[in-house]
Amino acid sequence: MLQKIIAFLFLSIFCLHSTVAQAPDYQFSPQVQQAKDQVQLIFNTLFQSDDENQNIKVDPTLKQLLSENKEVKAKEYIDQQQNLFLKQMNRYIKQGDPTASVALLEFALFSQDSALKEQIDLKLIQKLSNQKDAYASYLLAQYYSTTEQYIPLLEKAGQQGSVAAQMTLADEYGFRLSVEQQDAKKAEFWANKAKQNLGEAAYTEQKCALANCDLEEFEMVDFSKIPQQ
Repeated sequence: MLQKIIAFLFLSIFCLHSTVAQAPDYQFSPQVQQAKDQVQLIFNTLFQSDDENQNIKVDPTLKQLLSENKEVKAKEYIDQQQNLFLKQMNRYIKQGDPTASVALLEFALFSQDSALKEQIDLKLIQKLSNQKDAYASYLLAQYYSTTEQYIPLLEKAGQQGSVAAQMTLADEYGFRLSVEQQDAKKAEFWANKAKQNLGEAAYTEQKCALANCDLEEFEMVDFSKIPQQ
């Protein structure tokens, strides 16, 4: 029970952002990846149930605190790890590591931290985007709130090969944009791009993870109509 409470508190800081999904093969620098892996251990620890694979790596310190029902100390430890991650990313950015900028923007979007997002210098990420870094382009698109800025960057990411961008564009043109901006041909174009990259079965599986799929009948969820917490 305590673990679930702490997980809820953790998610109050790291609110899930449904439109941000890391490219599984994205190459962060070793130092950035190491820092990200440490944060991942926190998630693994918080959301590991007793019947799950016990071989999954966890954070031993947090696991011990949770096992001892030390809620306050566990929350403090999580906050410390978050702050450490932010300090590391800012230090690596100053050292000229562009992937640290990507990781920091990813973190800001994932946590829906507007203040942190506004502090991020986008120059290194924009440079990566112009070097055909699809994930950098995808994150840049998520940074902006207006359709005029968001869609062109999302299309740029899609053309550069971002499957997440391609799937998002299919939804945007299919139902998320205003009626005047929706475009069935563009929605089909981007859906086909994603299918070419993923394969039909994998594409359907990923879409079904965010939709109502029943007896092969497919109904997309309109996330724009779901109240944001």
